[in-house]
Amino acid sequence: MRYKYFLFDWDGSLADTLPIWFEGFKKVFAKHGIVVTNEIIAKEVIGDWQGPERLGVTNSEAFFEELEAEVFDKLNAVKLNPGVLELLKRIKTDGGKIAVVTASRKRWVKTALRNNGLRDLVDVFLGKEDVEFVKPHPEAIEKALRLMGGKPEEALMVGDNGKDIVAGRRAEVKTGLYFPKRYEEFYKRETQLSFGATYVIEDFGEMEKILA
Repeated sequence: MRYKYFLFDWDGSLADTLPIWFEGFKKVFAKHGIVVTNEIIAKEVIGDWQGPERLGVTNSEAFFEELEAEVFDKLNAVKLNPGVLELLKRIKTDGGKIAVVTASRKRWVKTALRNNGLRDLVDVFLGKEDVEFVKPHPEAIEKALRLMGGKPEEALMVGDNGKDIVAGRRAEVKTGLYFPKRYEEFYKRETQLSFGATYVIEDFGEMEKILA
């Protein structure tokens, strides 16, 4: 394989969670009297724990407790994006190692990870509580690589937004942007492409070419 170590973002990348998060953020912001659009959520809030405060929320801890209550059951029941399971099985069969690096709390992810048959495929699983700085800081990627015994030149980071790509570049690994056409509801295409990912894929089946 071209790469030996594969790092994946969870929300919106391996898992089809974007509709859950965007709807949840809109509902909870509305309770606080704040109207947000998909563009604002994508730019200011997704993967950014300080985002709600910048938009006028006074108690971010209470805000995220409300958000967790809104989305938790849906996150537990979430399905994988098309082609994910097949891809991860292929990576493991070919001797690769897999890390999930997410800015979410691990309890928001672990049940769905297990329910979708990924737990035994994932070598390293890092969440918000495992790092001091979340993406776009490279800490999670660098830590995952150390735990897997990998080097940056042997690794590929795959995610669905700019924070994933910037973190990968800062960690000096190659990057893949997962951006199916349906994500244009959430992210502007020109913005997504501007981050300069090494690869842009619309379906995880396309990564077969990258593995070769």
